[in-house]
Amino acid sequence: MRLAIADPPYLGRAAVWYGGGMSNSQRSKRDGGRSNCGTRPADNHPDAADWDDPNRHEELVLQLIDNYDGFVVAMAHDNLRDYLSFVPRKVPVRVAIWTKTQPMPSGARIMNVYEPVLVRIPDGRRDSEGAGQCVADSVRIPRLNSGFAGAKPPAWTRWCLDMLGFDPVVDEVDDLFPGSGAVAAELAQGVLV
Repeated sequence: MRLAIADPPYLGRAAVWYGGGMSNSQRSKRDGGRSNCGTRPADNHPDAADWDDPNRHEELVLQLIDNYDGFVVAMAHDNLRDYLSFVPRKVPVRVAIWTKTQPMPSGARIMNVYEPVLVRIPDGRRDSEGAGQCVADSVRIPRLNSGFAGAKPPAWTRWCLDMLGFDPVVDEVDDLFPGSGAVAAELAQGVLV
């Protein structure tokens, strides 16, 4: 089966974190050489602002539906409403929740400690019979304090692969945003559980 893991620049945050909204040197200067989440600023991508357009995220979702048997998409908590509106009603998806045990500090009164993950489980892998172990749709994993800003921890990638029922013998997995290399590193380990 064809599977995909998509961790795109989050809607409404792309230009600031990855593009011209704030340069790496500005972020570095602001954060004393490191971002406020303990990571180095992400690389600058000239087309990052494209990802601040909801239409670009809708295109991504429709491409995933058309080209993959199963997929996961990471997003910010306030992107969930948009993402659910992009998915046609006939397409079965779930919302899983990653709770970060070390949330990023922000100026908001309510601290955001979770990120939704949109999941399309491949046909034939939705039932527990013959699909291996059962996987929770919610997980608590500390965020990374090193590497790229926004990089997901290895356990997050493993959780996503487990939700998709990843089988290295029959599955091909595309990492659509390979910036940190976390997905490739987990795939190289095969099935661990």
